[in-house]
Amino acid sequence: MAKLLEAKAYCNSEVAYLAWKADGKIDDCLGFMITRIHLDTGERRLLPTWVAFKTQSNANWEEQDTSVWPVQKFSWRDLTLRRSRDTTTTRPTDFRVKYEIVPVGKKAPGRVAVPASPLAQPGKYQGTPIPLYFCGPAVETNEITVGGAYGDIAATFTNGILSTQFLRKQMKTPDGQAPNKNEVKKRMADPADPLRAYLTGDVLPYLKTLFERAEAEDGTIYAALYELDDDELIGLLTDNAARLNLILSTAGSGKDADKKPIWDTTNHDVRIALRKLLKTRLQDRMFNNTGHIGHNKFAVLVVKDKPVAVWTGSTNWTSTGLCGQTNNTMILNTPKVAKIYFDYWQRLHGDKLPVPKPIQAPNNTNQGAALRAANAKPYPASLDGDKTDLQAWYSPNTKTTGSAKTRTAPPDLQVVFEAMQNARQAIFFLAFNPGRTAADVETEDDVNTVVAAAVNIARFKPDMMVMGAISDPTALPGYTAPPKDANKDKKAPKIPLPAIFSPPGAPQVLMIRAAAISDMIGDLQKELLTAGTAIIHDKIVVIDPLSEADCMVVMGSHNLGFKASYANDENMLIIRGIRALAIAYAVHVMDVYDHYRFRAIEAQNTREAMLAGKTPKRETHKGFLLTDDSWQDPYNKDGQVGGNQNYFIR
Repeated sequence: MAKLLEAKAYCNSEVAYLAWKADGKIDDCLGFMITRIHLDTGERRLLPTWVAFKTQSNANWEEQDTSVWPVQKFSWRDLTLRRSRDTTTTRPTDFRVKYEIVPVGKKAPGRVAVPASPLAQPGKYQGTPIPLYFCGPAVETNEITVGGAYGDIAATFTNGILSTQFLRKQMKTPDGQAPNKNEVKKRMADPADPLRAYLTGDVLPYLKTLFERAEAEDGTIYAALYELDDDELIGLLTDNAARLNLILSTAGSGKDADKKPIWDTTNHDVRIALRKLLKTRLQDRMFNNTGHIGHNKFAVLVVKDKPVAVWTGSTNWTSTGLCGQTNNTMILNTPKVAKIYFDYWQRLHGDKLPVPKPIQAPNNTNQGAALRAANAKPYPASLDGDKTDLQAWYSPNTKTTGSAKTRTAPPDLQVVFEAMQNARQAIFFLAFNPGRTAADVETEDDVNTVVAAAVNIARFKPDMMVMGAISDPTALPGYTAPPKDANKDKKAPKIPLPAIFSPPGAPQVLMIRAAAISDMIGDLQKELLTAGTAIIHDKIVVIDPLSEADCMVVMGSHNLGFKASYANDENMLIIRGIRALAIAYAVHVMDVYDHYRFRAIEAQNTREAMLAGKTPKRETHKGFLLTDDSWQDPYNKDGQVGGNQNYFIR
């Protein structure tokens, strides 16, 4: 009789990722019951589940637990580690847990029935309950501590995935409809709305701590921002105007009443308001053209003329940045790194751009040669007694704007590409839109984004695990625009764009794009994919996160493609040697990737059916869980056994 061998748990400040393996197929196993054990209190909590067996239906998306609907996978995300999936309540950080995982299945001689759970709600779903029995011994994971501190670094992530049944429930969305985008945006922008607090996670509280510290220590904030339109964040700046110096770039474009192009539509009003308060301490950085953006989002705390901390990441200072996208934030409480960022802020401030008159008129600005030259090298720092190697890179860092199609890698991305080439086991990434990537990447020179680099590396290293998710489908390798007549009939369902890329000859590579449930599937109903432009807005590469010596995190505002290095104001951190931080970022990648994987598969299946002239077949008003043990078959083929192919447990 096959049995479980071991299980591992990993976490960041938001979710836990679990992986386990068996020594073969467990007969009559219908899945796994998972219990979270709180080590500080002794509490045992069965993890909640919402997906029913195929013979049942959970049309109202009511919570059960894994003693009723077990997990039919060899990995799982504990999304309720801190946050309920039925309410917007939150558990504070800094607590310890471990997990117990036990196979459960059909009744058989010698098997003991799973006790009834006090959390189960058998009357809340349709269909005959399926009694479960223990069909093997349990395994426990390692202990993990839930929090976002990693020495001098603190990191956290938004909960900004909108394409969820959770959002439908919170919005009380009628059957057959997707949540109303305008209503979602309104709630995301309301500082008093608990949904906003849920979606932003700890990102907004982390940001506030920088200003709280500035007030407590009589410090000054030096910020460089791209988009700024969130009322609460604008209030944070105005309340702290006396201690603020701000470089505010162009954001947004449109047309005036005469249909002439205008720029800075996002920041224009707040720019006028802040000018009255800050006067010369506000510098306008106006890229009123399509060639450049001032894409930074960072803030440096200076106390008694000494930089002491810096806040950075992918999060724009907008309601959608805080709540409607996947994003990450890092605070580095180290003078070494704070000074590096402060010096860059001063270089930006010294690189004065002409301000058009009127200020929203188009212009043709470009960063100066001195700024480009100063940014063309890394700014290193060692942390934690030289255990951590950090490099800060800033853009633009090439002599000219060049071309996004050039094959000459800019210096910052060259370092990232080399690190990816030296990866030993795994590369994980999240990206918005680093640029177009060909499907037939063949040579080491044929790269201009980290996505292309990852594909290339996997071709030469077939055992390399490469997993990632992309926001913009045009960045998915091999993307081709739909035929002009593909969606000509506006009343007919639109053919989905490509959603999955898994190249031949690279079995460990799987890249997906963000997608949503577009029509009812099983018990899942229509979802809202985005409340703005971006969906996945992180710019992350994680290399060998389980390795003490080789782990690496790449993060910042940099979109991980050539244009960011050639044309934009950007910042990027490369951090080596903090395994817990690398794991935290890898867990975030897996959280986002796992969420969109099912949706990407459905979108791809729909696309292929429609291109073949067929109507996609969808079973509705029923669950997804199989009622026999065949769900294990994909995990026991091609030399792989019981989940052992998972990087986090193999």
